[in-house]
Amino acid sequence: MAPPKANWEKYDKPLDDKDENIIALDEGDIALLKTYGQGPYAKELKKLENDIKDAQKRVNDKIGVKESDTGLAPPSLWDIPADKQRMGEEQPLQVARCTKIIQQTGDEPAKYVINVKQIAKFVVGLGDKVAPTDIDEGIRVG
Repeated sequence: MAPPKANWEKYDKPLDDKDENIIALDEGDIALLKTYGQGPYAKELKKLENDIKDAQKRVNDKIGVKESDTGLAPPSLWDIPADKQRMGEEQPLQVARCTKIIQQTGDEPAKYVINVKQIAKFVVGLGDKVAPTDIDEGIRVG
């Protein structure tokens, strides 16, 4: 609903160097500007979006879902003694770079030349949990 034409005439007169009167927008003009870009159902859609967010929050509160950016399981699912035992059984890994693949000959499996930075170069085989297709020259390995 636009204001009558008479109200717009105050904005239509040209400004010259002497006439620098700037007319502020009144409440009717501001209300009109706020309606630009809104469809006929904008208020109803916004209310429905808020209702959906509230319903999702209530459901998450009921089932106990807590969002975590750490990726950790809830403390009730932790098994610290088993984790300590597993850590004691496995050797710590060194980060290295595979510099060359020595192809297999006969019955011998392929060997890999790795470079552990600031320590040495080694010729190694594959670990139990690694497939030959997982290794390429130039990749980082443990």
